[in-house]
Amino acid sequence: QRLKVDLKEGEPIQARMLTRAVERAQKKVEENNFAIRKRLLEYDNVMNQQREVIYDRRRHALRGERMRSEVFAALEELAAAWYDETHGDSEDSDNLEALKNNVRTTLLCELPITPEEFRTMSRDECVRRIVEVAEEFYRRKEEMLGADFMAQLERYAVLTAIDDKWREHLRIMDEVKEGIYLRAYGQKDPLLEYKREAFGLFQQLLLEIAKQTVETAFKFFPALEAPPQPQRVLPQRRGRRSRSAALLQPEGVATEALQFSHPSTAEGTEPLYTPSPHDAGPRTTPVATIHREQPRVGRNDPCPCGSGKKYKHCCGRNT
Repeated sequence: QRLKVDLKEGEPIQARMLTRAVERAQKKVEENNFAIRKRLLEYDNVMNQQREVIYDRRRHALRGERMRSEVFAALEELAAAWYDETHGDSEDSDNLEALKNNVRTTLLCELPITPEEFRTMSRDECVRRIVEVAEEFYRRKEEMLGADFMAQLERYAVLTAIDDKWREHLRIMDEVKEGIYLRAYGQKDPLLEYKREAFGLFQQLLLEIAKQTVETAFKFFPALEAPPQPQRVLPQRRGRRSRSAALLQPEGVATEALQFSHPSTAEGTEPLYTPSPHDAGPRTTPVATIHREQPRVGRNDPCPCGSGKKYKHCCGRNT
């Protein structure tokens, strides 16, 4: 039902029905905006909880002196994940070789466990065996590189892993948040679905941080300086020096002339060339000069034979 009120411009509205209708509309809009802000705050609280955990770890890495305990805590978490992936209730799922490959590629160690031990081994015992071989390798590495270098390496490993993986996690969470509202079409609460997805992705984030931290701490070694290469000296021919040899040869470096040797003549065979005594001195016989007796005929001149044709079409055809 439409309500028509004849009012002049600037005159206040005094109709009680119209005033109540405007108030109800304003209240409805404010309630809708409040629900939207409250919903967004609940989404932000999920990321704030994750952010507090990550920032607390990063703050501890910046202020701590040695991060060795954090590195081995990450190693225990990673070893437990390896056990869950390779061990199961049936013998078919027991994959000891996959576990050993993970230890070799990540820790650069060899895991001394037999298949019979692995089938009956508990999770805590397997983690303890992995940590033991890793501690032995880490101790020898620290003796070789020094405690100061290992302290810097541990801090670098933790900070680099947190920064890299946290940036990637934020990008993934933004993508999840953009499409989580479509879950409402399946009669599901988008907020609950977002919390469930965020929890699973955060668990994966912590595992990725632990893996990269352990890999950097165990596999990083300082680069060794290569020994200086000796300068290559090019041989120089006897006689005139070429421009390319002068450019390639460094100043103050003496070069030795090439020495050529000819094979000696075998017994019973004649040499390919025997010089005569006259070849040793200069040539004394004069060279005779040849003079032209007939005049030179051009290609387009009349032929001297008297045929009336040009020389190139007559006697000079084959010249």
